[in-house]
Amino acid sequence: MESKIESKLPENLKGLAELAYNYWWTWSRTAMRLWEVVDKENWAEYKNPVKLLLETPKERLEELASDDDFLNLYELIMNRFNSYMTPESTWFSINYPKWDKPIVYLCMEYGISKSLPIYSGGLGILAGDHVKTASDLGLPFIAIGLLYKHGYFKQEIDRDGMQIEVFPEYKIEEMPLKPILKENGEPLLVEVPIEDRFVYARAFEVNVGRVKLYLLDTDVKENSKDDRTICDYLYNAELDKRIKQEILLGIGGMRLLKALNIKPGVIHLNEGHPAFANLQRIAWYMEEGLTFLQALSFVRSTTVFTTHTPVPAGHDRFPIKEVEKRLEKFLEGFDKEKFMELGREGDQFNMTLLSIRTSSHVNGVSKLHAEVSKKMWKDLWKGVPLDEIPIEGITNGVHTHTWLQKDLKRLFDRYIGKSWREYPNIQGIWYAVERIPNEELWKAHLKAKREFIEVLRRKIKQRNERLGIDEPLPDIDENALIIGFARRFATYKRATLLLSDLERLKKIVNNPKRPVYIVYGGKAHPMDKAGKEFLRRVYEISQMPEFKGKIIIFENYDMGSARAMVAGVDVWLNTPRRPLEASGTSGMKAGLNGVLNLSVYDGWWVEGYNGRNGWVIGDETYEPESEADDPKDAQRLYELLEMEVIPTYYENRDKWISMMKENIKTIAPRFSTHRMVKEYMDRFYSRAMGNGITFERDNYQVTREIAAWKEKVMRSWDKVKIESIITYNASEAEIIVNLDGLTPDDVKVEIYCGVTSEGYYIEKPHIQELRHPEELGNGRWKYAYEGNALKNLGHPCWHYAIRVYPHHEKLSHKFLLGLIKWKSFFEH
Repeated sequence: MESKIESKLPENLKGLAELAYNYWWTWSRTAMRLWEVVDKENWAEYKNPVKLLLETPKERLEELASDDDFLNLYELIMNRFNSYMTPESTWFSINYPKWDKPIVYLCMEYGISKSLPIYSGGLGILAGDHVKTASDLGLPFIAIGLLYKHGYFKQEIDRDGMQIEVFPEYKIEEMPLKPILKENGEPLLVEVPIEDRFVYARAFEVNVGRVKLYLLDTDVKENSKDDRTICDYLYNAELDKRIKQEILLGIGGMRLLKALNIKPGVIHLNEGHPAFANLQRIAWYMEEGLTFLQALSFVRSTTVFTTHTPVPAGHDRFPIKEVEKRLEKFLEGFDKEKFMELGREGDQFNMTLLSIRTSSHVNGVSKLHAEVSKKMWKDLWKGVPLDEIPIEGITNGVHTHTWLQKDLKRLFDRYIGKSWREYPNIQGIWYAVERIPNEELWKAHLKAKREFIEVLRRKIKQRNERLGIDEPLPDIDENALIIGFARRFATYKRATLLLSDLERLKKIVNNPKRPVYIVYGGKAHPMDKAGKEFLRRVYEISQMPEFKGKIIIFENYDMGSARAMVAGVDVWLNTPRRPLEASGTSGMKAGLNGVLNLSVYDGWWVEGYNGRNGWVIGDETYEPESEADDPKDAQRLYELLEMEVIPTYYENRDKWISMMKENIKTIAPRFSTHRMVKEYMDRFYSRAMGNGITFERDNYQVTREIAAWKEKVMRSWDKVKIESIITYNASEAEIIVNLDGLTPDDVKVEIYCGVTSEGYYIEKPHIQELRHPEELGNGRWKYAYEGNALKNLGHPCWHYAIRVYPHHEKLSHKFLLGLIKWKSFFEH
């Protein structure tokens, strides 16, 4: 049956319907130009091709159907789209030709486009870029999320600078998504057990290039009035609704896959919100006949978990009794305590702990964040050295085609060649940026600035009209230095750091020969009073006569305005307290467009900064910061602006452009999601898929073997003991280990030594395995050592110890169980 759009389209424009329902257009500037030709004003306001086509009069479509220029553009776009959707080969098909199961990615939010308002900030934008890149690379990728009736709020700022949250109700029929129907044409409903009943969720399909994004929503007549509102708001503040949303995402997401006859090969939990998915998987494998430990072993071996949050307070914790109550029906017939233990943290249920305990592959979103996460969760691996805790770092990236400004794309095509479009993560390609004439790069940058200024003025005009404010719009000179600060108004991001010395700032922005504009964008969480106060304070200062028109806030920062801003300012300012910025992708987007970063040494900037592509505020150190460090960082920020940033911009344009080129060369390839997704594929997805194939073979033989081995280890571990270490000289030692019911094949015994710092911490240890033990009886084994590892024995700066830990060749990481025993050479 034809849709409303298809029925009104002329025959020679029927392809517009398929194009409108596939978000491929979001990373094709030419496709966006096509929509703009249909109705420029509608497109500028909504960026929604479905809404645009529904509202475009049939007469206008008929007119376009006979417009040769439009038809030529239409044919070009459709050819590109069809070629993209049916490629001869992809990076994935070439590198993983035998892969036959999908990677399933679950996340609470997705930033695909302004027209799909199911995102709030960085996590969602990253998820959207991940999905787009999976499509580009040809991964067999499926994403699952929730469809929020009111989405995240639209921000309005009143006359006093207070944030007002407005929650519009979106019309599903106007969005680029389609309901999933059964063969009889009725909506597919997924039964999700919550409390003592089933809650029913309808499912929608969103096409993002070659990837399917499935969204669940409970607003159906089969549900109670209360259950119909579960998906009303993203990150619902009500405890009841929040737990139900996460059950719907995790358990409901898995049940949707089953209803669609999709069997995943790998599950990727993006943050802890969807972790209930693994409870459902464990339950299903138990129904197939596996024990709890066997089911957990299989589920864990095929799960990837990414944590994005560097502070304990940012992880979802619910009273365990509340979780038990909402999982009542789901847990019928199972040992409730075993399931609850997976997330237990005292009397709380911690979704991050559940994720870690049911995943074999865990990562932070930058190298520094991985180290922070290891420290945060080190008690899960008590005694394991920090550098060996199984949390890795895969640094975030951005989807190049989505975030790169169109004029820069043309410039790159001309001077780099079009290979960057397919291989944006290859460093060598980007060296050719040096070929771009300075005047052409600057011309493209000035055009991006003009476009941003236009967006900024339009937003200010809309706000003034809403509030009845009669004042001229700010007259921003495109040749002046523009500093951008756009991120969530959380206090640790220190939006007011630049405003801490107003007298000094007044001189900076009001210098007639070297004017400076500072533009702020971003939302505070509705429940974050301190964040709202920061926003109000920035607005209050922006209204002072000496800062009027120089410090500017524009409301409702979203994907549309972000695209303009990351390319249309000169400097991207980032001032978090280290190490509270897990990664931070906005600076990557800015850098991709040649915008210079002025940032604290935190998150991705630790890896991105090279001394020639931007500036570091404060010290180049990993040391955590507190409120006491704010004055020092503010002082350094002012000094950088006064002594380096502003003088370079106004007095040494060649150096500035050189820094822009260095910026693009170093940031574009390294911080592309093409690099990031390939890393996930090579380091995590392929290993998890391999685990699944091995563990499932022969009726889960390896799964049963691993589980039996774990049970044996757990029975004996408390009694395992390193009884004695006897050294005979600097080259010989004898170690007696009591393994209780274990054998030497179940463990590894190692000498661990090196130069100490900070107590017994050894940064680069020497580790040597001890082999060929002699059985002494009663579970005791003698390990002999002979060699030169003990040459520094007795030296005060060296530490020596013996360690023993469980070992099985099919464990994905040697410390996955978090068990280890130590004994120092100097213990008596």
